[in-house]
Amino acid sequence: MKKVLSLVLVLMLALGALTASFAEETDKSDQLYIEVACNSNLSYFYDHMLGCETAGKELGVRTEYVGPAEYDIDGMIAAFETAIAKQPNGIVVIGFEDTLGPVIDKATEAGIPVITVDGDVNDCSRICFVGTGNYNAGFTGGNYLAEAIGGKGQVALMTKPGQANLEERIQGYQDALAAYPDIEIVQIADTQSDSVVAASAAASLLQMYPDLAGIACVEAAGGTGAATAVREAGRAGEVKIISMDRDEDVLSAIEEGTITASIAQQSALMSYLAINLLYNLNNSNLEVTTDN
Repeated sequence: MKKVLSLVLVLMLALGALTASFAEETDKSDQLYIEVACNSNLSYFYDHMLGCETAGKELGVRTEYVGPAEYDIDGMIAAFETAIAKQPNGIVVIGFEDTLGPVIDKATEAGIPVITVDGDVNDCSRICFVGTGNYNAGFTGGNYLAEAIGGKGQVALMTKPGQANLEERIQGYQDALAAYPDIEIVQIADTQSDSVVAASAAASLLQMYPDLAGIACVEAAGGTGAATAVREAGRAGEVKIISMDRDEDVLSAIEEGTITASIAQQSALMSYLAINLLYNLNNSNLEVTTDN
């Protein structure tokens, strides 16, 4: 019995030593990962911040979520430059526009790996893109809209022009609706990613096209704005709305019947997976390449 106890004690001490040694070797609290965004005044982007923070806590690394509150690409680039100066172990960036390409390349040249999320940036040195298949999101929405209006009638699309991921969604809608010869896209309206602007744009659409059967929105603020305009016009339930994402206003409008449906994304998962990918890039022996 004494020999057994001694053996157990030795194993416990050895295990304790190994655990302590492993903990020392795997302590990554000095590593920093930064996500660069903008438009954080929209509740949609709270999910990105949450995903970033959650990944950091689980991996035991430091994370920062930075960028302007409004849609300000110049401000976003300035925040990215500041992030580069901190020499983090990796940067996650929401790929709103291709104008982010040069600053992404600058980070790569400084030895900092970059992953784009939500929207991708063409012709740059980012490692990979993590996000929704935006064309398919639009195509799916287009078919839902067509079904909701019975395959015929006038419809309008609402977006923020020039934003790459939104342009892909618009193309998806256009291609899906092209299969319905009795559906006409009468206008593509600008929301400026602002629910107040979107409400005004939708109100104008309802006045210009009194027979409008449906409105499709490809970004977070559009659905809320469209719902406001349709509600104020007394046409809730009559004009079908396909929204994007799932903030509180959208969910409430679906519940009351003003919004027909919404295409929702796993937005927190984008940042969470991107941080994990960057962490593995820095802490595993598996080489990540762009052609394997």
